[in-house]
Amino acid sequence: MSQPSRSVSATGHALLGLLSFGRELSGYEVKRWADDSLRFFYDAPAMSQVYVELDRLAGLGLAASRDVVRDGTRATRVYRITRRGRSWLRRWLADTPVPPTALKHHLALRVFLGHLTEPERLRALVVAHRAHTEDLLGELEAVRAGLDPEDPDFGHAWLVADWGVAYQRGEIASLDRLLGQLDERGGGGR
Repeated sequence: MSQPSRSVSATGHALLGLLSFGRELSGYEVKRWADDSLRFFYDAPAMSQVYVELDRLAGLGLAASRDVVRDGTRATRVYRITRRGRSWLRRWLADTPVPPTALKHHLALRVFLGHLTEPERLRALVVAHRAHTEDLLGELEAVRAGLDPEDPDFGHAWLVADWGVAYQRGEIASLDRLLGQLDERGGGGR
């Protein structure tokens, strides 16, 4: 068997993982599901990237595709994981080390360069990010509430949603601390 891990991107791994839940999905459905789930902890891919990766997975024999007509509409290509794909994904999960997470935080970069901006602008950026984080926390709490932690297929998704809730609460606490520190130094900017 060839080494698909060398040909499959991190996004490909994520999409193959979405297919592993046993549903036959169109590229559009995969994209919607990625937007509704992966975006909370991983970059949700662009639509064009979804189709490229799904075709690559099919080319490697890790996914299969077929055209179906749904509800009397035009033909839609749907994808499903193959036995080879499921076996490979299990090996990848078991044998591939997890690379360290690199924090790519746009607000952190702005704060790092805070000496170049007005204190009010810097504080406004932190306040806006805090509001966005509160919104995201609410969305994650709703996702978690819709999952059953005992479900054999989606129980692990509940664990990730619960982890995300704790993470976003920690982010809010960190932002509150940062706001206090900025206030102590008069905003921290020029």
